[in-house]
Amino acid sequence: MDKIAKNLEENKGFVKIKSTIDSAEYKVLDTGSQQEKLEVANILARIRKDLNTLLIYLCKNPELWINRSIAYGIILTLYIHIPGLYDIFDIVTSDNTDIDLNELIIKSSKDNLFNIQEMTPNKYGIIGLNKPKKLKKIKVMKNGKLVEYEIADKRSIHLTIRNEDEKIDNYKDILDLAIHEITHTTCNDNHWKEDNHKHPYEYYHTSMKQWAKECGIK
Repeated sequence: MDKIAKNLEENKGFVKIKSTIDSAEYKVLDTGSQQEKLEVANILARIRKDLNTLLIYLCKNPELWINRSIAYGIILTLYIHIPGLYDIFDIVTSDNTDIDLNELIIKSSKDNLFNIQEMTPNKYGIIGLNKPKKLKKIKVMKNGKLVEYEIADKRSIHLTIRNEDEKIDNYKDILDLAIHEITHTTCNDNHWKEDNHKHPYEYYHTSMKQWAKECGIK
């Protein structure tokens, strides 16, 4: 399955459509009318905004996670999905409500904006995917010793937006799928394994869903 997931098409059969919501470009399947493809791009933009809202909430409320086992996973998720966070951290965590933080995150990320696109149809029943990119080894302290740890420098999230009848799926279901997939970043899942959705995934996913409710996106 690891090989299947890596080889699922993400370029051929897709076109880039500029969203009218955030002006970012999104890869959508080259099917349907131009208006339908724009609708898909705008849904992906809404998903990005909602995920950013969740991550901003976690930035502003570190007491929710900093002393829990999920802490490193949250830091990793922020690093990957808001690549320009270091430069705007003080603004993101301030009480200034006059700033559009989603727009700021997109601008600060520049060419490193993480990819979120429509899922390619496949025969494997995969409706969502979190693809790790540029795997690398880093050394971290664990129990007083330096140990090697593999992380992805970037990730690409793929979501099923249209059903088999080419109709747009319910937005709530798409958002649930997006939260499901971003939790794989929090778990640092870089390779397929049979227990991908067991501990700690189930614990992390429950936390992410709860925080999504608290910040108002669910």
